[in-house]
Amino acid sequence: GISPPAPPSNIQSYTKGSAAYLNWEIQTKNMDGSKLKDLSRFMLLRADVRDRETGGCGCAYIKIAMIDMERPATAIIKDDRVFFVDTGDDLFPPGLTYKIPYSYKIVVEARSGLLSPESAEIILTPIMPPDPPVKFQGTAQNGTVILKWEAPKKDVKGFNIYRSKSKGAYPDVPVNKELIKGKVMSFADIGLAPGAYYYIIRATDSPAPPFDEGPASQEIEIMVEK
Repeated sequence: GISPPAPPSNIQSYTKGSAAYLNWEIQTKNMDGSKLKDLSRFMLLRADVRDRETGGCGCAYIKIAMIDMERPATAIIKDDRVFFVDTGDDLFPPGLTYKIPYSYKIVVEARSGLLSPESAEIILTPIMPPDPPVKFQGTAQNGTVILKWEAPKKDVKGFNIYRSKSKGAYPDVPVNKELIKGKVMSFADIGLAPGAYYYIIRATDSPAPPFDEGPASQEIEIMVEK
């Protein structure tokens, strides 16, 4: 008989705001190890699993996307990977809910109609991004700007600081090379040439990149003297 496709592997996932981001390798093998030559599409399933611990979980998986290899429509295919964003548009009201765990599974379908087993499940819980830090201020001395702030709440994971030479326009990459841990409330930006610098700071509850940051603090302007 013909072997069904193997399930997707090497799945990567994270949440940002109330959306879930998933990407996975395009499957090239069947269950018996032979080459998968007639890959047709991927089926994406999702279940709300908040009641799983209590045992009262209906946890029915619903099909949220059929991603056709030739017309991916709702997904992007690049570098032999499929990228999909679940914004929960099918839900009522629309959107995934913060703090609710969602389980995802992916199935591969061959043109013959044969389906792979379900992938290992991926559980994602959207996290509400924190409010901006407050009392953000800075002082300059000898080409160094010392920045200080207060956390918006006690248990923030960390902060990212952004610097610009032009008001209101900030790069995507923060000044700090690593996330400033949540208990730390100051940062030294060193080796600056004289001139005006603008800063904003954002808080995040993501422990690792890609950081899902809350809104920016108020912008501050600091003059570095000659």
